[in-house]
Amino acid sequence: MTACIEHRFPGFTSGTMISNEELCTTGSDHAVITWVTSQPCPVITVYIGEDPAQLTGMTAVSNSRYHQVELTGLKPGTQYWYQVESGGARGPLNLFQTLPVPEGMYLFSFAVISDTHIPAGNILDDANKLYFGKLSEYADVLMAQSITDVKKRKVDLVVFTGDLTDTARRTQYLKLRNQLLPRLGDTPRYLCIGNHDKFTNYGGVGERGFTEYLTGGKPACQSAVFGERQFVMLDSCRQNDNWGHLDDGQLCWLESVLGMNGGRPVFIFLHHPCNGFDLWFGLKNHRDFKKIIKRYPSVQGVFCGHMHRNRVTTDRLIAGYVPFVEIPATVQFPCAYGVIKVYEQGFEYSSYKVGRLDLSEMSRERFILKNGGKAIFSRYSFGGMADRSFALYNGRMYRPKLYELSVTLEDQKAVKLFTDAQLHDGASLAPFEPGRTRVLLGRFQSLRAARLMQKQKLSLYNVNIQIKEEGSHESSITIKE
Repeated sequence: MTACIEHRFPGFTSGTMISNEELCTTGSDHAVITWVTSQPCPVITVYIGEDPAQLTGMTAVSNSRYHQVELTGLKPGTQYWYQVESGGARGPLNLFQTLPVPEGMYLFSFAVISDTHIPAGNILDDANKLYFGKLSEYADVLMAQSITDVKKRKVDLVVFTGDLTDTARRTQYLKLRNQLLPRLGDTPRYLCIGNHDKFTNYGGVGERGFTEYLTGGKPACQSAVFGERQFVMLDSCRQNDNWGHLDDGQLCWLESVLGMNGGRPVFIFLHHPCNGFDLWFGLKNHRDFKKIIKRYPSVQGVFCGHMHRNRVTTDRLIAGYVPFVEIPATVQFPCAYGVIKVYEQGFEYSSYKVGRLDLSEMSRERFILKNGGKAIFSRYSFGGMADRSFALYNGRMYRPKLYELSVTLEDQKAVKLFTDAQLHDGASLAPFEPGRTRVLLGRFQSLRAARLMQKQKLSLYNVNIQIKEEGSHESSITIKE
């Protein structure tokens, strides 16, 4: 299990401490907050409101160290202050803004689940498992929980973007077919194939198993219409190759599908990331793919997996305003999935941690990196708020940001600052590297608000408080005047 906070921070003596407090997602009418406490707390409270001086408390029973709260009934496009409280300890006072609602009538919603890596007893000791927190032994539990979660969210459709199996063994495909995918019940599903689903060099049966056991003989490359939207599933994988590629035949097929759909809005799905400079084992011929997309304004979004992280990018030069959305893995921190709410004129995207926060935190604790690398990789995987939530309509993306106030100190000094902050407006902790800890003193939806609060807190604590945009991969970026 995750290491206890009191063992992680030598300065800890008694009472409750709050760590890894995160605003996971914000929609147009809700927000999700998670945090961890040093000891189980029977009751937890989240205070929220539009005025920091008049917050309303929402209390829930927990009896756990791992806390996940969804705030509902919020107003679209509105700024909210919030603060968590557990066991007498308070997290920082934070400010965020909900998404606007896309124009037109709400039509339906669908979930995207990626990189479940079901091992069925045949665990692959790859780099993600050895160094980056891949929870192979809990892959079944996490996939089952993600399906339970999306069913509770009443999605109308689920799309899987590949790497359903870990090594494409027959037993893995059978477990998916007979035990895990049936949990969807009568909810329709579309499947993309991943590079792990084409493995034959670890005792796997490759693509044959995918089509035989999961798609009923249908090819991995498909197109279907759901709710007057076209869903296109591409095969970006080659046998025993981690890199992605779309062959000429498939690119021609894609152009034909887009050219003949009568202008119906289109969502495209594939396993490999296909945009930006950060294409670690991504789609090699991504430019060819994006040039096709640019010719068809009906394409609303491109969704992929493979990288095991939250990330949203665009390429206005080649692909216009189409968002390229990387879906995080269920099997590795942040252990999450995506939900898309479709409206007549656009859609709203939110990423949610799977409802097993204990396993998400276990994955985070297993990162084996030095010199602040664990903190950097945590931010890389979790992404920024604009990677976890956005709205798109009328050709425009609405992407919220968060700016953090934090200071990194030796453990004992960090614990003292956390304790001092309890006398003012709270704080939370986040491990940085052995012997050093980040103290988070607040998150704010604008740089201006962050700077105003920075001045106030500098006068209170007399420490070097930095402003960083949440999700920045660098361990120390100060935004200067």
